[in-house]
Amino acid sequence: MKSKSILSVLLLMCACVLYACGSKEAEVKETAAAPEAAALKDPAAMVASVNGQAVTAGDVDQEMKGLLARFGGRVPPEQMQELEPRMREQALENLISKRLIIQEADRQNIQPDDQQIEAELATVTAQFPSPEMFQEQLNTMGITAEQLRGDISDHLKVKGVYVRATEALPPVTEEDINKFYNENTETFKVPEQVRASHILFSVAQDASPETRGLKKQELEKVRSQVVEGADFAALAKELSDCPSKEQGGDLGLFERGRMVKEFDDAAFNLAAGEISPVVETQFGYHVIKVTEHNEPRVVALEDVHQEISQHLQTSREEAAFESFLQNLRQNAQIEYAKN
Repeated sequence: MKSKSILSVLLLMCACVLYACGSKEAEVKETAAAPEAAALKDPAAMVASVNGQAVTAGDVDQEMKGLLARFGGRVPPEQMQELEPRMREQALENLISKRLIIQEADRQNIQPDDQQIEAELATVTAQFPSPEMFQEQLNTMGITAEQLRGDISDHLKVKGVYVRATEALPPVTEEDINKFYNENTETFKVPEQVRASHILFSVAQDASPETRGLKKQELEKVRSQVVEGADFAALAKELSDCPSKEQGGDLGLFERGRMVKEFDDAAFNLAAGEISPVVETQFGYHVIKVTEHNEPRVVALEDVHQEISQHLQTSREEAAFESFLQNLRQNAQIEYAKN
């Protein structure tokens, strides 16, 4: 139930702040078409101007490093080549939006002091296991310590503008929360779930019938020990071939369709506390113990009250800030360099 962010005010990637809102479809005073995706070779070349303030090819390249660092590892290289032109366009639009907001912060005299910057810097560096790894990430992104402080200062300016642009919004009411809950009941439905542990004796798919028979007999003996009162978790830790052995065989809560069909059918036919017969799957033989079995239900309003309230508040703030930013764009002189 998370809302889609219109402006990522607090989006930090190793303290390189990315602001992703606004688009070229907004009504702005453009004197030429936006540049093509290819990067300009001269880093000092102007690619756009925002109220007379230049955005250079080097600025776009730096923004691209942040985007690639955030998304590059999730996308195959061949797809990244296809996406890169659109990402470069987005990087430019991010920078234009960012410049507009920072100009507005300066107009409103929103100026972070050294103490605020240091506190934010400490929060960022604390996300890394060591100062060396933090510096390594900065090096990867091509950011100096001074540039980082500048990014943090800009981030705090944007945050300040965001707060001022949204602070007068009316609060979310109980009526709002009830209305959202009643109109989105599907969102709050929880399917049938079980929590199960298992002991697995793995068997190669090309194993002989004799090998399979021996493995099953061995697990039948283990099952008998469990039925007679032996500690299931202890036996799982000692004997299971599944990595879940480290948790005593516990697989956590899951719904139908998460496990292979044979395992699912066995687990969902058990009540809490029951032990399955030996079950064969493509992985081998299992003994399953269900520790929790929950019927389908709808989450009660009181359990999601705070989540709904926050969702509605965030949605209102984002809508208000998008409108605020579009107003900045409509009244700005934004010029794109000719190709």
